Amino acid sequence: MSSQPLKRNLFEQLAQVSKSLGQANRLMILDILTQGECDVDTLHQKLGLSVANVSKHLQNLKQAGLVKNRREGLRIIYALSDDSVFRLIVSLREVAETQLEEMQSLLAEHIKPNTPLEPISLQALKKMQLNDESFTLLDVRPQDEFSAGHLPSAINIPIDELPKSLGKLNNQKPVIIYCRGPYCMWSHEAVEALRAKGYEAKRLNEGYPEWQAQEVQ
Repeated sequence: MSSQPLKRNLFEQLAQVSKSLGQANRLMILDILTQGECDVDTLHQKLGLSVANVSKHLQNLKQAGLVKNRREGLRIIYALSDDSVFRLIVSLREVAETQLEEMQSLLAEHIKPNTPLEPISLQALKKMQLNDESFTLLDVRPQDEFSAGHLPSAINIPIDELPKSLGKLNNQKPVIIYCRGPYCMWSHEAVEALRAKGYEAKRLNEGYPEWQAQEVQ
């Protein structure tokens, strides 16, 4: 094969991956799989998509080499193919945030710099831990995602259980809240709910996958 057709074939493979990423529901599936492996029914419940729709998207992602699966009894469990898929998602996010004006406007509107909703970074959190400051680290993801992996010393109160579980939190200690990552709105909701009850609450900009990626570097 001459160099030009080979080059085109190689770029066509890249295009297959790009095409698979060019659908919001597939990106949301990948976002959930960064938290840990899932079966089709769990993804269907978390995303509010039909089982058939989820299955179709997963097959597309598998054909593009972005996910893998294994059988566990009657269940088929899906996971990211490897860590490079997470890095690809992060790179895609960084390009969109730096190059798309609409993305920048959405982030500016919801992050609200210089307000209590402005997030803190993982680097800032690590400094707080090194300084042994007294605070509660709260994970508001579903319990299965927390069990799959979480930040050290974090406690888990899923966002839908938070209103009835405030007794688990010490209102004399600041609370730092995280969820799935930069685009997860549960941490926003939790900060607003806790501040309304008199807690000192901040959210972490990143989530467990970003923390894990930094730890393995």
